[in-house]
Formats: sequence, C-alpha cells, structure tokens
Amino acid sequence: MIRAVRSYFASMKATSRFGRASKLCADGKKDEALVLAQEVLAILRAPVIVRTNPAEGSVLLCCTMLVEELAHELHQPGAEKADISDSLAYVKLMPEGANVDDLRAWIPYLESRMHDGDANAV
Repeated sequence: MIRAVRSYFASMKATSRFGRASKLCADGKKDEALVLAQEVLAILRAPVIVRTNPAEGSVLLCCTMLVEELAHELHQPGAEKADISDSLAYVKLMPEGANVDDLRAWIPYLESRMHDGDANAV
C-alpha cells in the first residue's frame, strides 16, 4: 500500500514534467523538450514506481512516445529498452476502443524498436 502511494506521488511529479516537456515541444523548443522528457523517463525508472498502474503507465507510455518522436526528429538516442518494453506491455493491456486507438497504433513501432539490436540507437 505504501509503495503504491509513493509510486502515485512520484508519477504526479513525472506528469507535471511531462506537461512542461510537451509545452516546450509545442513551442518549438524540441531539444529542451527531449532533455526534460528523458528526465521524466528516468524518474519513472525509480524502484518505487509501479509502471503497470494506470497513472504511472499512462505517463510512461506518452513520454516514451514523445521521446521517440523527438529523438527521431533530432537524430538523438531515443528511450531506453526498458521504457520501450514497459510501454509496449502497458499499451497492449489497454482495451480496444476509440479513445485508445491512437495509442495502440504505436504497437508496431514499439515492437520494431524492441527488436533493434540497441533500442537506444538513433
């Protein structure tokens, strides 16, 4: 129970930073957005985080997608293999439906990144 509460509060910190990274991206500050989004993923790798919980899993998935988009565009390393793997597992657990179809559309991309020799490669 205590771990779940600590995980939730840590995910709120990550969610706030993810929001700032998204805003930076929208403002055209993509280099800064990538750095901040990678920091969010680092927060979500803390041992206290339960990455399969809805709040944690959602920000993990969305942040992984943001990092991957920005990294590809900026020719930088993308998300770590653990982030990609956990994001893929989380999105596969989501039920089919109109409000998650955009997220599920990432499954083939995430699977291809998992099969890359080095998931952190450009």
